[in-house]
Amino acid sequence: MTGKFRLARHTTVAACQDLLAIEPLIVHGDDDLLTVMRRAAGHPETRLIGVVDDAGILVGVLPVLRVAESVIGRVVPEALLSDIEDIDDVARFGHAIEARTAGEAMIERAVTSPDATIDQAFRVMHTRHLSGLYIVDADGRPTGYLDLLELAIRYVEVIETDPSRPS
Repeated sequence: MTGKFRLARHTTVAACQDLLAIEPLIVHGDDDLLTVMRRAAGHPETRLIGVVDDAGILVGVLPVLRVAESVIGRVVPEALLSDIEDIDDVARFGHAIEARTAGEAMIERAVTSPDATIDQAFRVMHTRHLSGLYIVDADGRPTGYLDLLELAIRYVEVIETDPSRPS
């Protein structure tokens, strides 16, 4: 690994979070999923919705796919039934059909800090199968959003300027 690649991996989240200027999309746990879906449609660049409590602390996240599944599953549940292969899938199906609020549909929060490296942030996204993370302050309040594409762009910049790269 070249020094450039090593350095890129140690770039901070703060240095990358504005590459695409994707704004966080924040909702409250008691917000209706139909309203959340409409808000998400107005911000298609944000693929991970942040769910906050009354104090503004991030308590969970909601992938747009999960919101869409919950909404679509109400109308055409058979579209979700085709993927059921085991008991975990049955539980997910039931959860998708029953969820009515952001709090009911959300998953565990996915966060990073501004001083974390993009390597660390990517590992969280990869492990959790998410396309973004919320940047939070010391109290857990969202201060920004980091998208997977922002990380990828940073790495593209490094690869493109690598003199050992074949033309």
